[in-house]
Amino acid sequence: MRAVYLPELISQENYSLTGEILHHLVQVVRIEKDEELLLLNGEGLSVKTIVTEASKRNLTLKRISENFVERSFQLDLALGIPKKDALDLCLKEAVELGFRKIYLIRGEFSQNKIPEAERLKNLLISALEQSNSPYMPLIEEATWQTVSWNDYGTVLHLDSQRENKSSSGNISRENLLVVGPEGGFSEKELDLLRALPQGESLHFPTPILRTPTAVAAGAGVVLQRLML
Repeated sequence: MRAVYLPELISQENYSLTGEILHHLVQVVRIEKDEELLLLNGEGLSVKTIVTEASKRNLTLKRISENFVERSFQLDLALGIPKKDALDLCLKEAVELGFRKIYLIRGEFSQNKIPEAERLKNLLISALEQSNSPYMPLIEEATWQTVSWNDYGTVLHLDSQRENKSSSGNISRENLLVVGPEGGFSEKELDLLRALPQGESLHFPTPILRTPTAVAAGAGVVLQRLML
């Protein structure tokens, strides 16, 4: 279903859309009366609506149903900043996979330039609308030293150099997935990750993964454990 991100969305019977959203839906998308539209606030609330009027001056919607999705777990991502195209794909995947927060890490082998905040915001909005995701992840710039490691019961990092290390195989409700950039982790960064008491290293029996592939594969491991 076509979706629209409205951060100020609240529960009500009728809605009237204006401004850029109105122009896009009416002039570009050419939405018509009686079409259904999903409204999302990025904080769990989704409202299914039907278009009751569509014109260049006004777009009115009537609520059909609504739903609020509670987060049943916390999954965050610490990502060594990869190159532009890879970063774009990682962020889109993070929205689709339900990550709560994304640390963009400036490390020894990462890219140092982060795209402008407005560009990142538009990319996340596009991914949220395309996937109908109920939640919009937060983005925070950081270094490996400034990540709030103690906030997590499990820190799982992808390590292409060592075999798997897991103390229990269990997973907590507060999880952090750590993925390096194209150049990988430095020895100093690996020492930090391997020394974390709640840390686990994950080594796939594959060739070296591209950063977006590693994000998707690592998230799959965490989500599979959470389903057990």
